[in-house]
Amino acid sequence: MNQTPVTLHAISVADLESIAALHTASWRRAYRGILTDAYLDGDLLTDRREVWHVKLAMKSEQQFGWLARHDGESVGFAFASLDEDPAWGTLLDNLHLLPSHHGMGIGRSLLAAVAKVAHAHATHPGLFLWCYDQNTRARAFYEHLGAAAVEQTRFDAPDGQSVPDWRYAWRTLDRLLPAKEPGQPELG
Repeated sequence: MNQTPVTLHAISVADLESIAALHTASWRRAYRGILTDAYLDGDLLTDRREVWHVKLAMKSEQQFGWLARHDGESVGFAFASLDEDPAWGTLLDNLHLLPSHHGMGIGRSLLAAVAKVAHAHATHPGLFLWCYDQNTRARAFYEHLGAAAVEQTRFDAPDGQSVPDWRYAWRTLDRLLPAKEPGQPELG
């Protein structure tokens, strides 16, 4: 495996195509067996492009995200909203990686970058996300990093199904915040 470092860049409207492609690739792998094959194998890229066009064009000051690049290729992203919920804090709305880049620490780096912004700018402490019940790989990842499954509900998925969904939450961000090494550049 090439040891070229992964770089994180603040998401902008110019990243629309990269984000839509990453989101599509991630969903097709992670949500197989959760969402219908017809939906995942259909024109998912156009769907994700439309969703992200609106999100990025209407991004508020409370919303932010990071795009991860490895060897010049976009390989993952995270997108969040500060103070989305007074009880749970900042919403991590998206965290997606190319399947070929799982296990490289990129997801953890993206999560740490989100936690750092939330820690510095959120009024309400904590970080939370929603995760499909059947997405066991993601659930194990969040639990490994100290998140707790605190609430289950049903979610109207984009393919028309109603699926079980868990709220995962970190009450404090201590376990997620990156340890700053001497000479390490600041994110942001």
